[in-house]
Amino acid sequence: MTPLCPPPEKLKTKGGVKKKGKKTVEYDVYRDPSYHEYVDKASQSSQRQSQPSQTLKKLKLSKKQPQFTLQFPNHMRSYIEDVVNVESDGNCGFRVIASLHGSGEDGWPMVRRELGLEIIDKDMSTLYDKLFSNRLSEVRQSLMIESFGSQPPEKWLTLPDMSYLIVNRYNVVLVCLGNPCMTFFPMTSSHSPNVSIYCIGFVNQNHWVQVNMKEGFPLPPVTLDWRKFRSHTATT
Repeated sequence: MTPLCPPPEKLKTKGGVKKKGKKTVEYDVYRDPSYHEYVDKASQSSQRQSQPSQTLKKLKLSKKQPQFTLQFPNHMRSYIEDVVNVESDGNCGFRVIASLHGSGEDGWPMVRRELGLEIIDKDMSTLYDKLFSNRLSEVRQSLMIESFGSQPPEKWLTLPDMSYLIVNRYNVVLVCLGNPCMTFFPMTSSHSPNVSIYCIGFVNQNHWVQVNMKEGFPLPPVTLDWRKFRSHTATT
């Protein structure tokens, strides 16, 4: 039982006022469009704009680079599925890591920034003091740039210095094909069966490329510093 009575006539609760000669809008004119409507429209627009670039990206990723493959050790070549080139501007190493991380090579500034944050992480300070010793400041400075253009050699991605920051920041296994070939494991985290393996190659004595390997490829030797400075948790 309730003392309330129904209204004398049915109220209109939805829809806007219709006017002749005006096109019907896509959402109710008497309320603000919801967040989802904004996102849907932005997503549709973004998809239309990104289609050409995605097509170009796929074409770029599918190109073989035999001139680079021949620079890697003979016993590794049969395991190489593809080699992906990136822009050569002094940021190539960071471009490769960004691409492997799923950000696309244009995400290289974020990689520089995140590695810069990694090297000053208080929880990792003791480890990096041991790894870099009196070169800690030098390594940190190599991550800092004044512009987004081409970078001088002192700002390039170098191994083994950057490898420690990469594997610890992203919790990945990093494989380098070059001279020498090396494998870097995370130094503070335990093994995960789903761990990603990033493989990069050093070519022409001055350029990094992304190397896509076939499943089951042999890992190069693990760095001595990992054996020396890894945590007990990382031993697994």
